[in-house]
Amino acid sequence: MNKQPSVAQRLINWAWHRYVGPSEKTGMARAFEAAKSDRLRLGWSGRASSQSADQDIYRDLGALVQYAREQSVNQPYAKRYYTLLKNNVIGPRGMKFQSRVKLPDGKPDRLRNKTIEESWKRFCKKGSFDVTGRYHHVTFKQLWIETLARDGEVLVREHFGHDNEWGYSVQILECDRLDLNYNTDLKNGNRIRMSVELDQWEKPVAYHLLVNHPGDSTYSWQGNEYERVPAEEIIHTFIPWRPHQTRGIPWTHAGMVELYHIGEYRKAELTSAEETAKSGGFFEQDPEAFEDAPKNDQGEIVHEVEAGSYHLLPYGVRFNDRKADRAGANFGAFLKDAVRGVSSAWGVSYNRLANDLEGVNFSSLRSGELDERDMYKVLQFFVIEELEERINRNWMRMSLLTQALPFSMLEFDHICQPSFQPRGWGWVDPKNDSKAHTEDINNRTRTRSSFIREAGEDPEEVFDEFEWEEQLLQGRGLLNETEQNSESEGDEQESEDEQPSGSEGD
Repeated sequence: MNKQPSVAQRLINWAWHRYVGPSEKTGMARAFEAAKSDRLRLGWSGRASSQSADQDIYRDLGALVQYAREQSVNQPYAKRYYTLLKNNVIGPRGMKFQSRVKLPDGKPDRLRNKTIEESWKRFCKKGSFDVTGRYHHVTFKQLWIETLARDGEVLVREHFGHDNEWGYSVQILECDRLDLNYNTDLKNGNRIRMSVELDQWEKPVAYHLLVNHPGDSTYSWQGNEYERVPAEEIIHTFIPWRPHQTRGIPWTHAGMVELYHIGEYRKAELTSAEETAKSGGFFEQDPEAFEDAPKNDQGEIVHEVEAGSYHLLPYGVRFNDRKADRAGANFGAFLKDAVRGVSSAWGVSYNRLANDLEGVNFSSLRSGELDERDMYKVLQFFVIEELEERINRNWMRMSLLTQALPFSMLEFDHICQPSFQPRGWGWVDPKNDSKAHTEDINNRTRTRSSFIREAGEDPEEVFDEFEWEEQLLQGRGLLNETEQNSESEGDEQESEDEQPSGSEGD
């Protein structure tokens, strides 16, 4: 009679086939090399996860956010990354708002557009835009993009009926106000995942915000008190990583570990170099100078050194410098290679992240700039869709209700036509670029307006400024003869074009 395997043996067999995989001898070998598991890849298998996105986030988000915030304060490369995002995605002047209301004949409604744009400009000033009165619109967005990148998510609460001219204002909140441990199923069929209430389609219905920030001292004695805020009043922004994801993760997570080791390595090299430069040497006591060891030994073992210091060692102690292979002359090359890995993880070029333009030529710089700018353009579109258009739409709705905008609420769909123009970039070779732009315009392959928008400006404002400048110069007699003759010739040509043809047959 065949002996049946024990329960323990069956568990071992199951675990083997489950985690190690089918044996090559059985003809059931894995088709994909990356799916195989062996002793050389046990560490990789340990890092792999089959859990849902929310479960992975629930387990690791708290630690990731803490590490990201620490590096944003103490790591120069992390600080530089957030500066690049603020400078290139938001820019020094933010995203220019344009109202696109049109008349029935399709022409721009200049009166309404000007009224809306001027009111929006006043709303965006410091003291009106957010409930604290601390932030200008541009400053608010720069804080918003940095918080989003560092923490992986950010909250903006909309306050309808706020005490200002427009009855509307916003408030930025850290996602610490969303308790990771608040998870439950509700009787109405909704479920709360990490403080976000979802319906059956996983659409956010409400956000259960902690009344106090968990890092405040008041939180420790007041406990967990939640405020349920409808999703219509919360802008919860994060870049999706996987489907069914409720919370976001820091953008820098893939480069965190490498950046940590870079920081520790640089610190160790700098400390070693500093100590070597400070210490002039040691006075070593000669044991052969005495038959017996001196009773009053004045030497000491030194743990801290100062510049230009010499120290006397205790009797019988000899200092041996640890001879270890260091980067030395290869320190820069080693550090450059490591920072390249971090820059790849974060989607920015090494040259910009490290402020290193050594050995860069025009072609390679231009190629890298184009790729990086495409990333910034994607993020600019994301900012417009997630933040700008929603805030502008709700601002306009409340402005019509409070009559801050002197139009009827019935016209909302007609006059709510916002357009946001993000910042553009110039080139390091403007002469050739300007020549190429002129050829494109003459060949009618691109318009002047497209180049103006590419630079982050409003074409209508630029053309209005041209007209104003020409009238101002002409009125003051500052146009030179060449410009005046050119204008006169243009006027004569227009007059000839307007005269009817057909006199040749007379």
